[in-house]
Amino acid sequence: MSRPPTLVREAAKHISRAQVGRRLQKEAAARPESTQVRTSDGLVWMSPIESRLYEAMRAEGLSPTAQFCVEGYFVDFAFPDIRLAVEADGAAFHGGEARDRDRKRDWILKNAGWSVKRFHGTTIYNKAGNCAFVIRREVEAARAEVLRLQEEARRRRQARREAFLRPLRWLARGFRRRPKDGTGQTKVESHP
Repeated sequence: MSRPPTLVREAAKHISRAQVGRRLQKEAAARPESTQVRTSDGLVWMSPIESRLYEAMRAEGLSPTAQFCVEGYFVDFAFPDIRLAVEADGAAFHGGEARDRDRKRDWILKNAGWSVKRFHGTTIYNKAGNCAFVIRREVEAARAEVLRLQEEARRRRQARREAFLRPLRWLARGFRRRPKDGTGQTKVESHP
């Protein structure tokens, strides 16, 4: 039995992402200043500013996914449930060419429904706690919005269900048999 081409394509994408992820981790490990950080997904190599931001987010009670692949790009940290990507830009990313690449990448991520929060390395280095606070507020607001939308959708489904069942209930009431006077005889009740 042949598999549908979409499954084969998805499997190939998954393998490709895994290979790119391993290559990026190998490159990060080769940098002398990188450190291995224990995350919920295992050990991940991070730059000093990434590890500083990660620890600050953990201190704020957040659980970001490190090195998450979105639309073929690996973002530093992600909150997939609300489609939020967090990027920690070091000194190498402050230049013109890197900034242009980041703009293109942000545009692609935003068109895929993700929002992107970027923090410069100096800001993270000096105020990692403040960066994590901003991220936490963003995450809480987005999750509250998701819950509000889910509740609104539930209410709409309930209203549609009630609108559908209302005439059926009316008909069912019209056909109920009720005893007449206590004599044991029944009559069909009708409603105008």
